[in-house]
Amino acid sequence: MLSKNEQKYIKSLRIKKYRSREKHFLVEGTKSIMELLESDFEIDILVSSDQRLFDIKKKGNFRLELVSESLLSQLGTFKTNNSGLAVVKMKEQVPFNYQLDDYLFALDGVGDPGNLGTIVRTLDWFGFKKLLCSKDCAEFYHPKTIASTMGSFTRIRVYYENLQEILPRLEGPVYSADAKGISMYDIGDLLKGTIVMGGESHGIRPEIKDMMSERIAIPKYGTAESLNVSIATGILACYLRMSK
Repeated sequence: MLSKNEQKYIKSLRIKKYRSREKHFLVEGTKSIMELLESDFEIDILVSSDQRLFDIKKKGNFRLELVSESLLSQLGTFKTNNSGLAVVKMKEQVPFNYQLDDYLFALDGVGDPGNLGTIVRTLDWFGFKKLLCSKDCAEFYHPKTIASTMGSFTRIRVYYENLQEILPRLEGPVYSADAKGISMYDIGDLLKGTIVMGGESHGIRPEIKDMMSERIAIPKYGTAESLNVSIATGILACYLRMSK
């Protein structure tokens, strides 16, 4: 049974400063929890109103707590949650490896957690393993980010770095997604390097643009002003895989 203090602690993890202090975050929903159980993340507590989750063979040394749907919804961020919620330990930050074994996507100022989560899910679909983020990007452990990944957060390693310092030290060329660049259909084979995607409001900041080897445009056929950054990332990720 969860004590009042434990309930208060779980609720506090909805807020960034408490996640940062406690080094724990929340995972909600059956799909994400099932992926979590197959990962190397360390679970502290698994809370659910669904008895079926407790029929799964217990993996790791964590508590299982059966609660009402009402309490479950109060603990997490979902308006309705009849499946589960896990309290999970954050992974230790590991040093960034400057040697590229694949194309690397980098995000400059992508502030929406939903977009970040969708990008993580998309990169997982196309087989990318790492994502580089500027320090002002949305938080990887934000509940909306985690939920939007649909479990892909367990397979993608996300790094937060100063892009101005990191980009010149990376192997290979640095590309940017830019509507004024060369069409991806005309640019030919891209050498293995880094593809920088800009934030939702202002795009790639000027000091980062100055570092680009080439600017890549996604051809436009309609009249929409712009593409959502997660959709643009998906198109370029697909192009890179298809052009190999």
